Amino acid sequence: MKATLVKKQSLGSRDTLYTFQLAEPVTSEPGQFVELKITKGLTPFLRRPISIFYAENDILELLVRSVGTGTKQMTEWEAGQEADMLIPLGNGFSFADGPGDCLLVGGGIGAAPLAFLAEKLLDAGKTVHLLFLPKRDEVVLSAFRRLNEMNLYFAENRAGLPKALNAALDAGQGKGGVYTCGPDAMMKVVAETCAQRDIACQVSMEERMGCGFGICAGCPVPIKTEGSFVYKKACVDGPVFRGEEVMFDE
Repeated sequence: MKATLVKKQSLGSRDTLYTFQLAEPVTSEPGQFVELKITKGLTPFLRRPISIFYAENDILELLVRSVGTGTKQMTEWEAGQEADMLIPLGNGFSFADGPGDCLLVGGGIGAAPLAFLAEKLLDAGKTVHLLFLPKRDEVVLSAFRRLNEMNLYFAENRAGLPKALNAALDAGQGKGGVYTCGPDAMMKVVAETCAQRDIACQVSMEERMGCGFGICAGCPVPIKTEGSFVYKKACVDGPVFRGEEVMFDE
């Protein structure tokens, strides 16, 4: 689908919020992603998978961290830039309607899909708690539309996560489900802690999804089976999985 950049906002030295107008309205769910073609040339050749930060009708927002050739090229875009993207892709987060306390755990730019999720949870009448780390990246939270409606907590770094997470769970903040996205090591702690407490947890896996629809097989995620494991594809089977089924160390 064709999209036109209408606005970009720098968030610190590494992150940028891009607002696009799509050629036609699209229905997207939190946790889904787009595959974005950066250039009409060959470098970079593959599209870039980027989580949907916000979507409504024909407006789409992407929160992007400049870490490689493609994402750094994006920072040179100006309003009016036309983009080619595949949208929406993947399976997102799931939740039931009605009240409940939900805990979101975001690590750095991994907070991007949680912003969209938080809005949907609030619309469903839930209480939303956000545990974010590392604190030095908190500038990305300034792009969250409804941050003032959430209960916000910080862990200074990954070492402080277990204490902060257990304190939140002890207070009953994850009874309605725990949702997390960020570095694998962080999500492993969240998933294992929730499994020990028998609390439902969903993780959004950040993999290198070259094609976005299951052809290239470049985004395998090891999933536990009885006595063994199988590989599933993050782009079509995920990127959201149940926390207890992912083998982070495989």
